Amino acid sequence: MAEPNSLSVSEVNRIIKATLQESDGLKNIWVKGEISNFSQTASSGHMYFSLKDATSVIKCAFFSFQSKSYKGRPLKNGMEIRLFGSVSVYEPGGYYSLSVQKVEELGEGDILLQIERLKQSLSEKGIFDPNRKKPLPKFPKRLGIATSPKGAAVEDIIRIATDLNPSIQILVSPCLVQGDEAAGSIAGAIRELNDPKWEVDVIIAGRGGGSFEDLMAFNTEAVVMAYYHSKVPIISAVGHEIDRVLTDLAADATAPTPTAAAKLAIPNVTDMISRLEEMGQRLKHSLSNRTKIGKEKYQGLITRSIFQNPYTILETRSIHVDEVMNRIGLLGKNFLIQKKSEFSRTEILKMRMEQYIRKKKQDYELIQSRVEHFSPLGTLKRGYSVLRNQKKEVISSLHQIKEKETAELILSDGRLQIEVTGKTKE
Repeated sequence: MAEPNSLSVSEVNRIIKATLQESDGLKNIWVKGEISNFSQTASSGHMYFSLKDATSVIKCAFFSFQSKSYKGRPLKNGMEIRLFGSVSVYEPGGYYSLSVQKVEELGEGDILLQIERLKQSLSEKGIFDPNRKKPLPKFPKRLGIATSPKGAAVEDIIRIATDLNPSIQILVSPCLVQGDEAAGSIAGAIRELNDPKWEVDVIIAGRGGGSFEDLMAFNTEAVVMAYYHSKVPIISAVGHEIDRVLTDLAADATAPTPTAAAKLAIPNVTDMISRLEEMGQRLKHSLSNRTKIGKEKYQGLITRSIFQNPYTILETRSIHVDEVMNRIGLLGKNFLIQKKSEFSRTEILKMRMEQYIRKKKQDYELIQSRVEHFSPLGTLKRGYSVLRNQKKEVISSLHQIKEKETAELILSDGRLQIEVTGKTKE
């Protein structure tokens, strides 16, 4: 039996290219959709992006010789546009795309608007509040991984984690990471790792890189809330470079790739052991130096004379005490002598005061006797009296008083009221 003719890959791609590019239904057509995975080559100015709707995606190329006529806003992810072009096939790569000739802006894409609305709603509920984030354990014993068991992400995480800590225990909770059922699968895997029976210390949940559409599961409310409700500290590890997914905001920590997440979750045990050994050597060296210094100080102390003959310090102190006591005794004697001299001066002063008082008493008695001698009262005591009229004037002549007039007679021991009955001139 003759072997049938076989077509080469290039021949197949050539046939596909001719078929698609010659089809009138794929020439000069208008296509509407939302931009994703946008990139621009700086040197050439060519723009490459995907145009998507709710279920499908098509690659697009907007070359610089066509895009120079575009006057609208700069193209970006999430922008809803209508473009005019034709389907072309890149034969070496075996894929087709839209060769864009003209672009018209329609508005923001529905998918990005939905994500933005969800982000705003969850933020208002405090789902993204930094104050509620849990710290990652410093020395985890068991690592939980929620990702696809077939992707490169799980292999990278396991490899890095075991390199950093060969004794780390790893528990993988497999789940879908893209597609319609991915959201429920990821949320279920996270809940399973939170079961206390597994004793997981930290969780890494995510996937490797992909297009915007591939990462959509990590922008759903179900997955975001699974991150939020995780009792175990959780790291969001979705491989992307530009757009952030909502799980990044809800997780306790974020890493740009699964590999970076493993490095964030697991400490490098080898480095820690080396550091501890280095610290141990430094501590040993420090203790050795301190011991050496202590011995030198001890030797210096015990060689001092005070330690050789402790009584010397007592002798010195005794001599000092004797000197102090002698000074105190001398001061006491001088004090007594001074006070005795002061007391003697006081006795002399007392004698002089007594002499002064006796002299003054004698002077007083002399003056008293003289006063009594010349005093009218003294005269009255010798038998004399004083006669005064009613005006208290002393009567020394008959013409100073009249008959029948009352007068006062002053004696040495009293006074008499008398009436003049007659006058006789001497």
